[in-house]
Amino acid sequence: MRQQFVIGIDGGGTRCRALLKDINGNVLGRAEAGPANIMSDAQQAMSSIVTACKSVIAQTSLPISLKDVSVCAGVAGANVPDAKSHFLTLEHPFAELTVISDAHAACLGAHGGSEGVLIICGTGSSGTAYFDGAFTDKGGYGFNIGDQASAAWLGQKSVQHALLAFDDVQKRSELSSRVIDYLKVTTPLQLVQAVSSYTPDNFGKLAPIAVEAMDNGCDISHGLLAEGAAYLTSLTKSLLASTNTTLPLCIVGGMAPVYLPFIEQNLKEQLVRPKFDAQHGAIFFSNDERQLLCSASQ
Repeated sequence: MRQQFVIGIDGGGTRCRALLKDINGNVLGRAEAGPANIMSDAQQAMSSIVTACKSVIAQTSLPISLKDVSVCAGVAGANVPDAKSHFLTLEHPFAELTVISDAHAACLGAHGGSEGVLIICGTGSSGTAYFDGAFTDKGGYGFNIGDQASAAWLGQKSVQHALLAFDDVQKRSELSSRVIDYLKVTTPLQLVQAVSSYTPDNFGKLAPIAVEAMDNGCDISHGLLAEGAAYLTSLTKSLLASTNTTLPLCIVGGMAPVYLPFIEQNLKEQLVRPKFDAQHGAIFFSNDERQLLCSASQ
C-alpha cells in the first residue's frame, strides 16, 4: 500500500537528519538525532532513526504515527553488505524501511535524482557515480587505510610532518610550528602521546591549521593539499571513466572549498551546485514508487 507520508534519512557517524514529506511533495518538517552508522552500531543507528522520525512527526499537527510512514534511509555503513543485511533484521515501527548508503543518498540528492558524479570530502572521503540506474563506488575505505584528501588525512599528515621536523628529517615549517603550538608539546614523544588516542574527528580538527599555514605561504602545507587534490582529481577521472560519458559533477563536504582551486579546468567545467540534500536523495531512491513525491521541488 502506498503511504501518504515519507521520511528521508541522512545518517552518519555523528548524527542523522530526518525530512518529512507528504504525498504531494510538501515538506512538513525536519529533525535531527544521534549517530546512525549501521556498521559500527546497528542498534544505535536504528534508535537514532526512530528518534529523529518521532521528532519530525511531532512538529506537525497531523494525526501521523510511525506506522503511517515509509522511511528511506541513507546511512553510513550500508555499502557493507553484511552490515546492511544485519540492520534489516532489526525490528522497526515503520510501514516500510528502505536502506541505501549515505553516499548514494547524497549523490541522488545533489543531482536531483538524475545521473551524476559526487565526490565527498569532509572528515572522510569517497566518490560515487550514478549512471544507467546503478552506482559505482570508489574510495571510502576508512581512515586506517584510505580517506585520502580528507580532513582526518590532512590532520594526520600534518602531525607526521611535525614529528619529522622534530627529528630534522624534514625542514621545520610554519605547519610544524602550528601543530606543535596547537598540541602544546615540546618533544616528539610528547606529541606521540598527545595524539595516541586520536580519532578521525580529532585529526580532522587539525586540518584548518594546514590550510591557514598554506594561506601564509607554507610550502609544506601547499604540498600536502596539492597531494590531496591530485587524489581527488584521479578519483573523479576514474569515476567518469567508469561511465564512459560526460556527467555533471558535485564536490561536497567541509574540505571541498579548499580543494576546488586545485581542480583541473576541464573538471571545473563539469561542476554543478548540489540541487538537494541527502534526505531528499534518500526519498529520490524510491522514485519509481512515489513519482509525485520525488518530483516535487522543495
